[in-house]
This record gives sequence, structure tokens and C-alpha cells, in this order.
Amino acid sequence: MSDTSVTSPPHTPQPEPPTTPSDPIILQVGSQRFHTSETTLSSSPMLASMISQRWSSHRHTDGSYFIDADPEIFNHILRFLRHGVYPLCYSIDKGHNYALYAAVHAQAQYFLITNLSEWLSKQRYLQVVKIESSAEVLENEFRLAGATGSDTLVQYHPSWRVKSKYVCPRSISAHYDNPRGCGRACRTALGDGEDKYEEVPVLSTLVVKEKVVFDRQLCVEEE
Repeated sequence: MSDTSVTSPPHTPQPEPPTTPSDPIILQVGSQRFHTSETTLSSSPMLASMISQRWSSHRHTDGSYFIDADPEIFNHILRFLRHGVYPLCYSIDKGHNYALYAAVHAQAQYFLITNLSEWLSKQRYLQVVKIESSAEVLENEFRLAGATGSDTLVQYHPSWRVKSKYVCPRSISAHYDNPRGCGRACRTALGDGEDKYEEVPVLSTLVVKEKVVFDRQLCVEEE
């Protein structure tokens, strides 16, 4: 009996269709995935090289590219590559987050993003945020500043002190603590005696206002 089996020709893998700079690219950074494009990554020589054919070992079977980096920090890197906006890590109560700046700076250096690296190393973020301060002293009163914007911090520092206040010889209330208010009649009533003063407790409140002003233009990369 003759053998009628047919041997299939060996399978030849088909080349992948060429991609364009605008095609979506998936980056697997740690445990998180980011969707971006070749155009966005082109500003980083290192990232552009990682998605090129020369570094095909970084590509998974599902088409994503593995990046060994902290995804939380990489998020700042990708945001800058997309929009050209420098990271500002600042809050009114805690100020600048220098640890986060240092982490972003380290990744910017690794991925060869020169302009971002220089902006962080020169601490340009310190020029973005400015504090406008004002202070006033309130005596014998304590009033709240009322509604203020979320960019303004108001601090109250009350204290008690003793103050000497002038007493009119004729006990006229309008002349109290106002020696110039007393005329000839008051001086006649005083006679040859010395002016009378009494010590009274006075509430003194130092009110300090600090307003945070952002210059957003300094966060935008110059073209």
C-alpha cells in the first residue's frame, strides 16, 4: 500500500507590518501599563532606542515594551514628554517635595531627557512658587480674616500684655487714654498733681498672611 500523506511546507513567519510614529505603543513599567506613541518618546534618546528594532528583547509577546522603572515616577516623565510641562511637586502645608524631585531627576538622567534633567538640577521649581507675606497687629480685638482663597494661609498669634492708659482727672470717658483730649478744665481739676495712668491687660494679636503665587509659565518648556 502506497503512502499518500502530504508533507506541509515549513511555516515562514510573516514580517510585522511597519509602524508609523503616531501608532499607539504600550509600555509595561513595573506593574503598570502606559499607552503612548513613538512621536512622544522621540524626545528621549533612551526610550526611542528601547522601542527600536535593536532592542527587540524589551518587547513582550503581546507587543508591549518592558521598562524597568518606578511607574509613579515614570508618570511624571511621560507627562513631560507629552506636554512639555515641568513637574511641580508643591503643597501649601508641606512645601516642595524634594524627594520626588530627586527621583524624577534620576529617571530624567537615565532616559537622557536633558532639558528636564537640567530644570530639576538647577532647582528652577523654586522660581515657580513665590510667597507674598503680610502682617498686622490687632489690639483688644480678635477678628477672623473671613473667607480667603485656598492659596492663602492665615495664622493668628494672640498674646496678653499690660499697657499703661491715661485717666482723665474729671473721669471723662472720651478722654480715656487720650491726654490731648483734656483741655484747661481737666488741667485745673488735676491741679499740681501728676498725670494719672492705670495698667490694664490688653489682648494683642499678630495676624500673619501668606499667599502662594504660582508663575505657571515657568513650568512650560520653551519652544
